[in-house]
Amino acid sequence: MSTIPRYRPNLEVRKQRQPAKNFRQNTEKKLLRLRSTSKKTKKIIRPLILIGIGLIIYFAGNFLFISDSFKITKIEYNKDTVSVEDENPILNYLENFEGENMFLTDTDTEELYLQETYPEYKTIEIKKSFPHTLTLELELYEIAANLITETEGITRKFIISENGIATQADTEDPSLPYIYIETGSIIMVGRIAIEKEVLDFIMEAITDFENKFGMRILDVTYYETAREVHLHTERYFDVWLDTQLSVDEQFNKLKQALPKLNIYEDDLRYIDLRISGQSGDKVIYMPG
Repeated sequence: MSTIPRYRPNLEVRKQRQPAKNFRQNTEKKLLRLRSTSKKTKKIIRPLILIGIGLIIYFAGNFLFISDSFKITKIEYNKDTVSVEDENPILNYLENFEGENMFLTDTDTEELYLQETYPEYKTIEIKKSFPHTLTLELELYEIAANLITETEGITRKFIISENGIATQADTEDPSLPYIYIETGSIIMVGRIAIEKEVLDFIMEAITDFENKFGMRILDVTYYETAREVHLHTERYFDVWLDTQLSVDEQFNKLKQALPKLNIYEDDLRYIDLRISGQSGDKVIYMPG
């Protein structure tokens, strides 16, 4: 009987492969230990980081918003723009903010409020000068005209600014245009005496007429109900304008009519530029 050969593994190969298996096992154990250590470290460090952030926020908030480091202690003003001969109401208002926090003071909102409350000022600006000072800068509207009113036989004079606000009462400035107004409203200093759009129309009409026709305007009358403006010229006739139409549109009609209407020599009472006819714009005038 023949003998069947048996396979015998090479012991040397087995001995060589065994260390590789052990190496993998050891590496895996090391990785597991590192992961475990990393998780434990994270569990410890994360709360410490959060505590640190919290402390930073607390101390920063206390320094910026609670401590006296940024409290308002001084209100200054620009002497070129703020007059304190009489008590300035805006300056007095800002004094209420002494002791408040600079960061928590909303100057933009306060500027809007003051602009609505005191419309006679063109700009109201409150600047922060860290760490403790607010600085006020004001810009008044320029004065524009004398406004004359008559109610029940009583005449009153006002000086109005370029936005139509009455700035002074019972006085006049001869260097400014004179505007007579027919209105049922009571005019008060510090309040709107004439709409800004109407005042702009009147000032434009005065300037344009004098420039285009070379004739001085002595004064102007505004009829509030009819929305009419009457320019009283140095030749003592009036030019009637409609505030709902543009100044250029109405003066262009007069320029076109000049070949037939001699405003420099004819004796006239008024020229009416308000009317538009079916066949085109009309210039109506009344001889003197």
